[in-house]
This record gives sequence, structure tokens and C-alpha cells, in this order.
Amino acid sequence: MLKSKLKVCIGLFLGIVFLSACTPDIVDISLYTTDVEVALEGEIVEVPVRASFSTYSDDEDGDLEKATIISEKYLSPDSIFSQSSGDWGETLVIETTLPLGTEEILRSYLGSNNRVAVLIVEIDESENWIDVTFRPTAFASALNSELSDINFMLGFELPAGDTNFRVISDSRNDVGVYATAVFVSEKPYLYFEKILKKRGEAEIVFKGTSDSIYSGIFPFVSFGTP
Repeated sequence: MLKSKLKVCIGLFLGIVFLSACTPDIVDISLYTTDVEVALEGEIVEVPVRASFSTYSDDEDGDLEKATIISEKYLSPDSIFSQSSGDWGETLVIETTLPLGTEEILRSYLGSNNRVAVLIVEIDESENWIDVTFRPTAFASALNSELSDINFMLGFELPAGDTNFRVISDSRNDVGVYATAVFVSEKPYLYFEKILKKRGEAEIVFKGTSDSIYSGIFPFVSFGTP
């Protein structure tokens, strides 16, 4: 019985370590309303993104440094990597940008730019809204494969534990922001809506845990005229 419990505990621990190393704990996305408008007109907008990863073990073999070198191939050239040690392991933070644009424009963009994820802007004609969806690309799978070759406990998978959309209005007119099954200020909302005046903000959290709908679909925020 004791050996059986020990095996279960070790398995659970390794599972936690593996998942935390592969999946970002948090992805923060800063999105301005005028950037959405510009992207809808056919331009690419580089959106600031911050991702943090944790491992519950010391990086004695320097695997995180190796992972950083590999990851640089799949991110914007001006990306910043920072690593720190804590009582329970290592933390890697990546500050980068991801392209925001229409699906057609992004398809062309990815032909000459390696990016692990994109923000797709499109019109939802049924609701007369504009949707912005955070979606991984084929480069995410390529990065995951390369990292796994270093150490089977490393990798890259989306969605993150938390995907945070920080929406800032810099539009002249009021903008409606809408989201489904999210958290705002740690309060759950089945359906969230907020009217943003100029300089107004909304921070919307999408949970990517296994019991969330966003473990199987891509996080998205909708915009409309109130």
C-alpha cells in the first residue's frame, strides 16, 4: 500500500513539473482598441505580450538557457528573456510581441516570420462584432518538439494557465467589450460586458485549466458599438 501511494505521489509530482514546464503560467496581452481597428483594415500590429513559465526544480543542467536560445528563433527579434531562482524552482519570463491582423494578412506574414502565436481579428457578422482570437501557430508545435529534444520535461503548449487580455480604449467613441466564461477582478462571469470610454480599461482573464472551456478552444474578446 505504501509503495503504491508513493508511486502515485511521484507520478503526480512529475506530472505537475511536466505541465508547468510546458505550459505558460500566465500570458499577459495588452490590446489597444485603435490597434484592432487598424488591423481590421489590413495592417499588421505588433502587440506587447508577456509570458511566464515555472519549473519546480533547480536548473542545474542549464536547460532553461538552452531553451531560451531555441525560443529566440520563434519570437520577435527584440524579445527579452529573464530568469530567476526561487525557493521552489526557476522562473522564466519572456517579454515579446505577437502580430495582430486578419487571417489572410497573418498567413502571408507567417511565410517569412516565425511566431508561436498570433492574434486574429475578424468580423462576426452574426453579432455585428469584431472578434480578436489568441491562437497558436504551427511554429508552436515546432518549438515544442525542439524543446522536448533537450529535456522531455520541457516544451511549449497553449493555452496558458491564465490568459489575461488587458484592453485599453484609445478610441474617440465609446467601445463595448464582451467575453464569455471569464474572470474579472477574480470574480467569475458567464458573460462579461463593459463599455469603455477613452482611456478606460478592462482586464479579462481566461482560465486554461482542464475544467475550463478554454482548455479546448482559443481565448477571444469581442468589440462592438454600444
